[in-house]
Amino acid sequence: MTKAIGGAFYPRYARPRRILAPVARRLARIRRLPAHTGGAVLVEAALALPVLIMLLLGVVTYGGWFMAAHSLQQVANEAARASVAGLDALERRQLVDTSVADSVLHSGTLDPDLVTVRTGLDGQYYRVTLVYDVSKAEMFTNSLVPLPGDTIARAATVQLAGI
Repeated sequence: MTKAIGGAFYPRYARPRRILAPVARRLARIRRLPAHTGGAVLVEAALALPVLIMLLLGVVTYGGWFMAAHSLQQVANEAARASVAGLDALERRQLVDTSVADSVLHSGTLDPDLVTVRTGLDGQYYRVTLVYDVSKAEMFTNSLVPLPGDTIARAATVQLAGI
């Protein structure tokens, strides 16, 4: 049962086993590979976490944008209500400017330097329009998510009785 291979006598089964042993071990490892799930959680986390972080940043950014829009609308409403006490256009504008400055300062959300005030009289209706430049607001400068717009414009209208 021995055969001369390469000048030495080996049993017929010895040499092929020695040559194929590393290959057999590799094949056995490959066959066991699907059973190993230790790194699967890490791979899934690496794929899912960036998406979840972007979603979270989007929620925070849009929440801040909606908060600024709501605050601006409230300031416009208060300014329009304050304008009712004015007797002429100049006094109404002063009341609006004072109300806007005071309300923006106390809102805590808006930067007073980025708010533009416009007023107008249309018959018996007095309109206060506020425009907030979001593109220059510090709250949104490092946003990874695109914002709905560069400006937020909100208006409030009141009826002036007795004109």
